[in-house]
Amino acid sequence: MTFASGMLVATSVPALAITATDAEPRASVYAPVEDSITLAPQTIEVAHEAELKPMAVEGYAVEAAPPPLLSQIAGLGSVSIVKADLVVWPVLTPEKRSSGFGPRDAPCAGCSTNHDGVDFNPGNGTPVMSIADGVVVLATENGGGLGVNVEVQHNIGGELITSSYAHMQFGSLQVVEGQRVSAGQQLGVVGTTGQSTGPHMHLEMFGSDGVRFDGFAWLDEHIA
Repeated sequence: MTFASGMLVATSVPALAITATDAEPRASVYAPVEDSITLAPQTIEVAHEAELKPMAVEGYAVEAAPPPLLSQIAGLGSVSIVKADLVVWPVLTPEKRSSGFGPRDAPCAGCSTNHDGVDFNPGNGTPVMSIADGVVVLATENGGGLGVNVEVQHNIGGELITSSYAHMQFGSLQVVEGQRVSAGQQLGVVGTTGQSTGPHMHLEMFGSDGVRFDGFAWLDEHIA
C-alpha cells in the first residue's frame, strides 16, 4: 500500500517540482527547436567564364571650365580673370539716368559733346557696385576729370570687358588695385568729384581695343 502511494505521488507531481536539474531543457514556445531540419549551405551560382560580359559603362560628357583670360596690369603683372556668370546693374535704380552715350550738348565748360559713358542718378551717397566678377585694375581718388574712379576688368563670355565708375565721393573707395571682386560688390558711393555738375555715377565700358560703347544698352542686353 505504501509502495502504491509513493508511485501515485511520483506520477502526479510535475518534474520541475522535484528538482531543477532533472528538467530537460526546452526551447521557448516562440522559437520551437527543430533538430530534425538540416539547413543546406548557401550557394551562389556563377556564370561560366564564357558567359561573363563586361558591364557597359555609359560615358558622361563633362564640359571643361573655360580657361581664364590673362590680363597685363600695370604694377600687377599678368593676372588671370575667370569667366563671370552673372551681370548686374551698377546702381540700385538704373532707371534714373541723365546723359546717355554718344552726342550731346555739353553740360559744362570743358565737358564733352560726345559722351563716352552713361550717367546714372540714383542719389548722392548711394552704393556703386561692380557689374560682374572681375579684378580691380584701377582705384584712385585722382582720376582727373573722372574724379574718384575705379576700373574693373571682367571675363564676359571669353571677352575682356572693362567697366569704369567715376565721380564717386572722396574717402568712399571700398577696393584696391589687384583685388578680386564679385558681381554686386560695392566699390564706393555716388558723388560729384572731378568734372561734374552734380552727384551722379558716370559709367564707361570698353573692350580690349579701348573703344567705348554704350554701357546701358550692353547691360540691358546681358542682365537676365
